[in-house]
Formats: sequence, C-alpha cells, structure tokens
Amino acid sequence: MNYSELNHSGYIHTKSKKHIAYDLVDGYLTIHAYEYIEEINKANWVSGVSFDRKRYLFYTQVPIELSEYSGYPCNYRFPLDFIISEYMPDSRFTNALFSFSELQYFCPSNAVVSKISDDEGEKIAFSETPKLFKEFPLIIEGKDCIVRFLAKVKKWSYGIANSNVTTESCIDISFEQTEALDFLEKVYRVVDAVFSFICNRRNITCTEMTCIGIAPCKRLRKTTLKDGSIKMIPELVESPCKSEFYYIDKYRADSEDEKTIEKTMYRMSLFKHLDKLFEMVAEDVANGGDDIANISIASIHPSQKRRRLIDLQQSLHITAAFEFYVRRYLPVMTEEKEHHKKLKQLLEDFAKTNSGKAKKLAKTLCDHVVSEPALSDKIMKAYNGYGEWKALKHCIHEQWFKEGTIRSLALEANSWRNELAHEKREYEPSAKTIEAVRLIEHLSYAIVLRQIGYADNEILDLLSCIFNEPLLKGVDDFTVDDYVKKQ
Repeated sequence: MNYSELNHSGYIHTKSKKHIAYDLVDGYLTIHAYEYIEEINKANWVSGVSFDRKRYLFYTQVPIELSEYSGYPCNYRFPLDFIISEYMPDSRFTNALFSFSELQYFCPSNAVVSKISDDEGEKIAFSETPKLFKEFPLIIEGKDCIVRFLAKVKKWSYGIANSNVTTESCIDISFEQTEALDFLEKVYRVVDAVFSFICNRRNITCTEMTCIGIAPCKRLRKTTLKDGSIKMIPELVESPCKSEFYYIDKYRADSEDEKTIEKTMYRMSLFKHLDKLFEMVAEDVANGGDDIANISIASIHPSQKRRRLIDLQQSLHITAAFEFYVRRYLPVMTEEKEHHKKLKQLLEDFAKTNSGKAKKLAKTLCDHVVSEPALSDKIMKAYNGYGEWKALKHCIHEQWFKEGTIRSLALEANSWRNELAHEKREYEPSAKTIEAVRLIEHLSYAIVLRQIGYADNEILDLLSCIFNEPLLKGVDDFTVDDYVKKQ
C-alpha cells in the first residue's frame, strides 16, 4: 500500500478542551505541542480528527513521550505501526475482513460468476449469495473465532448503456463483540503470517483489514410535549460502524504487482489442512514467538527478486530456521553410546579427586562429551530418515535436487553457515552455496507441512507451488479455472 494516501493534517482533542495540531506524513505522526500534555504522554493509542472531519486512531509500539519541562513549542515525531481510519470511540467489533490479491489462490472471485445457456443463447449470471470455500473454528488470544474464505459480489450498478459488477475474494473472521484493539492487531498478524508462509519469497499485499461492529452515537429524537410543542431530545443509540486498519512496517518491501501474482501457480490442496496452519500461527502470535513457537516466520524473506539471490541475512535465517524445526519436530539426533559413557565416567572420577580449575574443566568437558551433530549431519538425517523419522527424500523431487548431490550440498551449507557464524573469512560462496541454502529451505517447509498433516506426495506438489519449482512431468498444473469447475 502507498501510505502517502493517508497523509493529512488534523488535531488531537483532549479532555481539557485543548486542540493539539498534528501532521501524518508517510507513516510518521508529528505532534505540535506548545506545552506538556499529561493525557497523551506515555500513551500507545492516540485519537485524532482530520480537518475534513474524519476520525483516526494512531498506534505506536514505543509509547509517546513529551518533554515535561519544555519552555518552548516542540514538534514530536513518532513512527506508527497501525493507523485506524473512521474510528468511533468505544467501538465494539465483531468481524475482521481481509481482501488482498493472494486470496485468488484459494477463493477466486470469478467463482460467483456462472454461464447459463437457454434458448436465447449463453448468458452470464452473478450470484448475490457469497460463495463459501472453507470455514473452520480458530482460537486467537483465547477468543473463539470463525474463519471463512469467501468470494462475493462487492458492488454493482445498472444502467441503460453500461452495467458494472465488482467481485472480491475475502477472509471473514468473526468473534465475540470486543473493543480490545490489541486483539484486533493479533488477528491481523495471524493472517499476515499465514500468507507470508504460504507465499514464500513474495511480498504479499495483506497490509490492511476492515473491522465491522457497533458504536454508540448521539441522535435527536422528536418528542411532543404536553402543551403540544415539539422538542428534539438527544439520545444515545447503537449504530453500525466500519473502521479501516492499516498496518505500517518500514522494513517491509513493496508488494508484488498483479502480474507476478497472476503468474503464480495455484495449489488448492493447501486448503486441506489450512485450519491447522492457522492454528499453529495463532499459537505463535499469542505466545509472542518465544521458544515454543511452531513456525519460524522471521526466516521467511520477501521479494520474488531475491528468490535466487541468497544474501548473508537470509542464509543465517534459513539455516537457523531449519535447526529450529529439527529441535522442534524431529526425534533427538544425539546418541550417547558406550564409549561416551566410559569417557564421562572418567571425567566425573577426575572431578571428584581434584579441585579448582581442574575440577571445573573436567565438568565442562563432561557436559560436551555428547554433542549435537553438525548441520551437514542434521540435513542428511532429515533427508534420509532415522529412528522413527520418515525420510524427506520422498518430498524432494530429483529434478530439483538429485539424491547423489545431497551430501555435497549438506557439506557446502555447513561450511557456509560456519563462515557466517564465526567470520573466518576463509570461504567464498558460489552457485553451489545458493543451491545448498535452497535445499535447506525446501527441507524446512517439508518438515512444517508434514507436521500440519500433509502426505509426502501432497508436500511434493505444494513445494512445487510455494517455491515456484514446476515439475517437467508427473505433476499437473492445477489452475483456478479447474478448481472452480469442480465446485
């Protein structure tokens, strides 16, 4: 989204009847304060009214701080994380609606269009009833929600010369009435993270959401008095409201254009366990992405342009994400064999009969007798299988990575990761390095998709879509038109 479209000037109305001017420019809020204002100091949410009478609510993760003893006018500039337009005070929301380009992968908007043949020929018909593709329950921040994937007619106009119909694909998330804006932020982050995972290496267009609910407002009611005169009495009533939430991230790259999205292959099989993916991401958002996370969203990098350009940051994030998934979902790889036990016993006996630095060193060595396998060994175990872990080789097609090259790619990845982690400046990356990092990325996705519940043959198909790795044979392209015909 182009945030300059939201640029405007207005004022903050405080309880002390003071109006403080502000300017919103490209996601930055500048408050023109002529004195210390206790009401907005240390606040995360600040409400304002534009000079054309539109209501806004601004959110910044870093609380606003004003100078308490400033003896002259100051301009305070703050980066914003959320902008809510048309916000009514004390609004209580029940639905969050998302409509962005990537939804065409799952609920194409042309699903509400059908062809009807009769004696007069072929006609085009639009359904006024929304087309429901998928519905499932979801818990976000402890609240019960219902997620619906829909395609529907957004608006239409009729005329003698021209008639126009606009359709849209959308996600409708419903929940109990709430005025908690922090919860609504979490709802947005769940959807954004899910599609960041699905649309790997592309800048998704999920940058805003629409929230629908009710808000108290005043209106005048006509009342006839005893003397027959008519008086307008103000009363408080509940009125429907709709607010637009705009998410701002200065580190986010520009979204891909429509042509890029149109050229992306569609894989409707993701729908099969999409509820599980939403569930895993919702848990991560609720937990704040701590050590018990399910998906390493931070390792997913935007931009189709960077698909074949693995830079230093991506290399570290991708390898770190793989090791995270190995620890999270795969059986323990370290084995304590008989010779390990003997050596640990010798070190423990040595520690008992010594003191000081010698004892401390013996205990340290004892803790490191059994160490984690190297990254290359983890790659090979994940790929070939071990113990109860089924080999991932069935999810990786030979056209992408030949089985005979996996070992050399694993060693390449290990050397490159060590170079980055320890800054030895002894290793020079090559085209093989890029291939090795991409292998790790494929394995990471295969681990998560298997955890979600997909079979290996389904994962093979999904990886072909997610990484835009079309197979030369054996897997048919499944387009939106094919999917709509099956409905």
